[in-house]
Amino acid sequence: MLPKSLMLGTLAILGVAAIWGGTFTAMKLAFYAADPMSFLALRFSFAILALFLIYLIKKERPNISKIGIVIGLIVFISYALQVEGLKHISATKSAFITGLDVPLVPLLGFILFRSKPKIRAIVAIIIGIMGLFLLTGATYESLTIGDLLTIGCAIIWALQVVIVDRAVKGVSPLDIAFNESFSTLLLAMTFSPLLGEYNIPFNETVLWSALYTGILATALAFFLQAWAQRIIPPESAALGLMAEPIFAYFLSWIILGEVLTSLQVIGAILILISIPLAS
Repeated sequence: MLPKSLMLGTLAILGVAAIWGGTFTAMKLAFYAADPMSFLALRFSFAILALFLIYLIKKERPNISKIGIVIGLIVFISYALQVEGLKHISATKSAFITGLDVPLVPLLGFILFRSKPKIRAIVAIIIGIMGLFLLTGATYESLTIGDLLTIGCAIIWALQVVIVDRAVKGVSPLDIAFNESFSTLLLAMTFSPLLGEYNIPFNETVLWSALYTGILATALAFFLQAWAQRIIPPESAALGLMAEPIFAYFLSWIILGEVLTSLQVIGAILILISIPLAS
C-alpha cells in the first residue's frame, strides 16, 4: 500500500490531469469568438486574482524569484504555442499531441541534467513519435501549422516539468504558481497587440471558459502540480498526467462532437501506450 503522502500526491496529479483535460474544449469554444492571445491574458488575469486571494487567506506575500520568472517564461511559450495551434486543429488532436510531453521528460532530463533514461523510456519516445505520425495524417506533408505549433508546446511543457522538479525543492508551490501566472500574464498582454490579437468579447462562453481555465486549470492546477512534485518524482507526475488526453477526448466528443479517424485512433492509442512506458 502506498504511503499516505504518495497517495495524496498521486491524487493531486490526477486531479490536475482531469482539470487540464477540460481546458481543450473550453478554449476551443472561446476561440470561436476570442483571439487566443487576448484570451490567454484574460485567463491569467483570473489566475492572478485567485492566487492573491490565497495569499490573503494565508496572510502571506508573493515572492518573485529568478527561477520562478524562468519557469514563467517557459510556461508562456508553451501556452502561446498551444493556443495558437488550437486555432487550426481539433481539441482532441491538440490534447493527444500535447500528451507527448510525458515521454519527452526523460529525454530532456538526459539532455539538460545527464539523467540517464531507462531503455523503456527510449522505447516510449519511439512509440510516441509513431503515434504522432499516425495522429497527424501519416505523412510529413499532412503536418499542419497547428500540428507543428502544438508539437512545440509539448516539447516546451516537458521542459517545464523537468525544471519544476528541481525548482520546487526549495520554493513554495504557491510562489511557483504565482511566478508562472504573473510572467505569463505580462507576456500575453505584451504579445497580444504585437500579434494584432485584440478581440475578446465578454460573452458567457468566453467568460466561463476564462474562469475555468484561469482559476481551476491555472491557479489551482499549478499549485497542485508544484505541491505534488515535492512528494512524488517527475516520472510519477508524468504518469499521472497521462489521463489528460483521455479526459480531453471524452469532453470534446460530448460537447464538440469531435471524432478521430481509424488511423488517428491508432496514433492516439500509441501515444497513450508511450506515456506509462516513459515512467
